[in-house]
Amino acid sequence: MGLYATCLSNGPPVLRDATVDSSLVDELQARIEEKRETITVVPSEGNVLGVWVYSGDLYAFRNKSGAATAGMYKATTAGWTEISLGTALNFDGTSTNGEFIVDSVITGAGGATGTIAGVTYYGNWDTGAKGTVVLTGITGTFVDDENLTSPTLSFDAGTVEIKENDVITGASSGKTATVKKITITSGAWADDDAAGILSVTGSTGTWTDGEKIQVNSADRADVNGASEPSAKTLAKADGTQYAQTLQPNGTYEFVNFNFQGADGLEKMYGANNVDNAFEFDGTTFVKIKTGMDTDTPRHITAYNKHIFLTFPKGSLQNSSLQLPTVFSTTSGASEIVVGDNITGLSVESKDALAIFGRNNLYILYGTSSSDFNLTSFYTGSGAVENTIQKIHTTVFLDDRGITSLASTLKYGDFTQSIVSVKVDPLVQKYKSKVQTSLRVREKNQYRLYFNDKTGLTMTFINGKNEGIMPFVMSDQIICSCSAEDSNGDEVLFGGFDDGYVRKIDSGTSFDGAIVDSFVRLAYFNYETPQFKKRFREILLELSADTSTTLNIYPDFNFGDGSVPEATTYDVVVSSDEWNVDDVSNDSLGIAVVDKARARINGVGENMGILIKNSSTYDKPVTLQGAVVQYSERGLKR
Repeated sequence: MGLYATCLSNGPPVLRDATVDSSLVDELQARIEEKRETITVVPSEGNVLGVWVYSGDLYAFRNKSGAATAGMYKATTAGWTEISLGTALNFDGTSTNGEFIVDSVITGAGGATGTIAGVTYYGNWDTGAKGTVVLTGITGTFVDDENLTSPTLSFDAGTVEIKENDVITGASSGKTATVKKITITSGAWADDDAAGILSVTGSTGTWTDGEKIQVNSADRADVNGASEPSAKTLAKADGTQYAQTLQPNGTYEFVNFNFQGADGLEKMYGANNVDNAFEFDGTTFVKIKTGMDTDTPRHITAYNKHIFLTFPKGSLQNSSLQLPTVFSTTSGASEIVVGDNITGLSVESKDALAIFGRNNLYILYGTSSSDFNLTSFYTGSGAVENTIQKIHTTVFLDDRGITSLASTLKYGDFTQSIVSVKVDPLVQKYKSKVQTSLRVREKNQYRLYFNDKTGLTMTFINGKNEGIMPFVMSDQIICSCSAEDSNGDEVLFGGFDDGYVRKIDSGTSFDGAIVDSFVRLAYFNYETPQFKKRFREILLELSADTSTTLNIYPDFNFGDGSVPEATTYDVVVSSDEWNVDDVSNDSLGIAVVDKARARINGVGENMGILIKNSSTYDKPVTLQGAVVQYSERGLKR
């Protein structure tokens, strides 16, 4: 039984009984099709290049018309909406007068102004850094090589260290501000004579020259100069302002991470192999500048409060500590070179990062550039690109098959094993055709998708591989993601070659097309291999949510001899669980255990069973067990 109401009704919803009112299921199926008609393709052309979930929202990347650039799109109730990548300004010629910080105002020598929404740079600021600021609220036009100023607070007589995010107060003026960067130009805190620049936000007014700068009512330093914070030259414009774009035909990879530790500060990071890596917070898009000659990283992950990016020839770059958009050696950025092109990264623990090459595997230990230690874990074994997934352990495809990398009882040590030995010919056949991979945590599954619309599903139970199932899809998947929605529930999405993003393991059809499914049970001799048997009946114990039709095909003596006509049996569920929620979510209702009885007639020493189903709207059926009725006919002579 279920509730169903139209959008126009007289009175409350009416309880409808599907076993009595035969129109209910038809109406719900019509609603499903109406819902499907509202789904639109990601705008523009070509494959969906990347798909990801951030802060409960779904994003997709696809080439724009003409394929000169790519676009970033967000799924909304009104369809796909393009994300503006914002206006940026490059800079160089940095000074010791402070640094560009988010929310501060930047002013060009010609009078143009803008508010900094994002900043990225590489190199050391005090000796010459290069980077980019993303600006909002721009007035005027910034021009090449002009001085760029921003208000900073000068101090001297520093006795106790002022730290980032400290709220400072002027002892006499009562003015306040929040410190975002500290630049020491002379002296030292330990010697009670530190002097320098405080890059601040939210200053409430002009501070008094010489007044004490306090944190929690304790003196830390003195204001150095009148009219502070004052506009100081921090850098020079390197070109004019420009609208940010994305290069086309990227292969996208993403990670969400909170580098600050406070609630609500998680951001989305991505790399695509054709453009700069990027940071996105739901509003501001920042292209991350690393200083590499060809600054187009392929793989990305977050490890120990650093962003890690991979480049050709085995180059692994990490950002500054807790500063994912800054690549400065003075704040912890570094480069690690391995002896193989990197095919993927996997964080194994808080102090271990697995670095996969095509033919080698490395483990990086440590927490920062000061103690990073790279070890060669396995030579001759690596990962095929796009196959590394974290389930209960890290699973990936290697030349030897699907492989599991697991930590041992000994802290910091790892072991690996092949988990696809029994189907190795099948795996070897497809290893060169991998398109993408997916983890399905709720089902403990690892899935590989190939470039010919086929795939493999491996299911783990208690950490062990309990079977591999091939499958065929009606559309070609290009990219995929496993993520969490705003409720913390797992969601699976795939981007396809026709421009659609499809929710995986959702609904009952292949995007409206019939799903053909089957299961073939092994031939079984019922522990009497030499005795002939007359098989009379198959009783299937099933868990089902809706009525469906199963085609049952018995097969005798390993397929030798005549095969009787297929027996068709209607699985009748006593209380159909279809309801209006099935139109808009993935609820499978309440499973009902039923028995499907099929009369058969055949003779043989053993029997196998093939069960098939073809449907568009029927929900999944789970086979719980099978009981076979037979009588022995004597010893085979």
